[in-house]
Amino acid sequence: MHREKFVALDWLRFALAIYLVLFHTLKEYGDIKAVQWIYSSMSLGFYSTSTFFILSGFLLAHVYIGRDQGRHLDYKRFWIKRFASLYPIHILALIIVLPLVVINAGGITQITVTPNTNDWAEGGSMASHALGTSGFLSNLLLHVSLLHAWSPFYTTFNFATWSLSALFFFYLVFPFIGPALARIRRPLLALVAIGLIYALPALYMFLTGTNDNVVAHGLMHRNPLFRLPEFLAGVVLHQVYLRHKSLMATLFSARGTLACIGFILGCFAFSAWIHAEVRGSWYYLLHNGLLLPSQLLLVLMCAWFQPDSNTAQARLATRLGVASLSIFALHTPLNMVSSKIEKLVQASIEIFTTQAPVSISSLIQLAGEQTRELWMYPFFLAGVVVVCVLFQEQLVNRMRMAIQDRLLNRQKRARHDLYHGHA
Repeated sequence: MHREKFVALDWLRFALAIYLVLFHTLKEYGDIKAVQWIYSSMSLGFYSTSTFFILSGFLLAHVYIGRDQGRHLDYKRFWIKRFASLYPIHILALIIVLPLVVINAGGITQITVTPNTNDWAEGGSMASHALGTSGFLSNLLLHVSLLHAWSPFYTTFNFATWSLSALFFFYLVFPFIGPALARIRRPLLALVAIGLIYALPALYMFLTGTNDNVVAHGLMHRNPLFRLPEFLAGVVLHQVYLRHKSLMATLFSARGTLACIGFILGCFAFSAWIHAEVRGSWYYLLHNGLLLPSQLLLVLMCAWFQPDSNTAQARLATRLGVASLSIFALHTPLNMVSSKIEKLVQASIEIFTTQAPVSISSLIQLAGEQTRELWMYPFFLAGVVVVCVLFQEQLVNRMRMAIQDRLLNRQKRARHDLYHGHA
């Protein structure tokens, strides 16, 4: 049976990944902080991550549950394919980032971490401390096992990959929960229930004004159980997509689409205003639940609008969408490398345009005095996209196919032996 191709969702996946890059890296360019509305608009990285979790649930429901409510879902095959898609990205990125982290710190024992608290609140940041050898090894074990999102204290090494750790947990529970959610008779009501349950911890944090509790913040920020409702909402949203075509036809009419876009942009602008003017415990409401309706609407709207999937633009969207997780995983080490390169370029320009002495030592000294300049950012961003697409297509995809061929063929052989009574 022909399966729908969601070209607009591929573009959305890519856009969410790019926004996360902007969120994590643009603040390193000092000129941005001088323009408050741009800085605040680029400070809502959680909007991207939450929408990505919803989108992941929606797409998995589309591929593995469909219209038959997941009756033919093969658990082991699903887990093997998901592991083969996710783990190579994570482990290759970890191999790349670890030497960079150690070199930047000046040694394994010199790596520092900062316990996470709400940085939207005054006095929210805490003092950094050395990770130490035991801390390095324990966190390395958490990363290798894709369990690092479960640590509520701080993020280490390739900090953005906590989202991959959370996705890994979502993949583990999907075969058990996904088909059950697909059988819910009233998916719209289920979305309301999920949203309310999801928002309860955030409401508690808001009402109590809790901003400096490291464990509470870590749980709210990245704990897979606390973020699971976003993924489950995406699974249920797929049932809304399947069952409420007439509602969506009305909702996404010409006027309806404008209203939906206005609502989504309004929610985003409101969040940016809160960041600029209010801050405080509002972070938790926005981070964990209050923006869920706009995020669900964004995913549903992109699913509804289906451009021709046989065009060059659609094929490009597929390549960029598939590379989105690689962008999530690689942009931090790429940013570390790019920072050094940009400063060397700026130092070289200064040497050739001034009377500064021409030598390797003076180049290195001048590079250490440079700050990153905004005119170089487009080159960095383009480099991230190109490198991550190549990384996905030339490394990750090949590793994924090798893992699938080995494990799925082993599964087939085991079934064959069992069927024929072999030992």
